[in-house]
Amino acid sequence: MRPINKDQFHHDGRGPELMRVIWSPKGDHLSAFEYFNPEDPYDEEHIRHIKVIHPQVVMSTPEEVINYSSFQPGPFDKAAAFDCGRSEWLRSFAQQHLERCSHFRLMFYDELYDIIADGLEFKMGRYKDDAQQNDTSNPHSPSAQGADGR
Repeated sequence: MRPINKDQFHHDGRGPELMRVIWSPKGDHLSAFEYFNPEDPYDEEHIRHIKVIHPQVVMSTPEEVINYSSFQPGPFDKAAAFDCGRSEWLRSFAQQHLERCSHFRLMFYDELYDIIADGLEFKMGRYKDDAQQNDTSNPHSPSAQGADGR
C-alpha cells in the first residue's frame, strides 16, 4: 500500500470532507467524488474532485465499522489516498477485466472507499463528465448552470 496524491487529498487528523458521490447517468458505475480537504474553505473556488477511471468494483464502508487498527501510522504521514496494488481483495474477483486495474483506498472523514479501477485523477473544481464539458448549448446542463443551479 503506497500513498498517492498527498498534496491533493490528505488529512489532518480528519480526512477530506466528502460532498458528493457521482454515479453515471444510468447509475451503473461510479464516476467521481467531490470533496474539500480539511483546511479548505467550503466554497466553489476550493472544491476538488477525483475522477475514477474505468471502475470495476466499489465498496463503501461507514466510519462506524472501519477497523482503524488495521491502518498503521508512520510513513504515510497525512496521506488519505492509497494504491494498494494487486491486493488480496482485488485478486478475489474474476480477473478477466482486471488486468490493468489496481485497488485504491480513499479515506474520507466519515467513509472509506475501496475501488478497483484503472486509475484515479485528482483535480480542482467540480466534476464534469465529457458530455457536460462539451455541452454549453443546453441551458439545463450542469456546465451551463451556476453553483445555485440557475
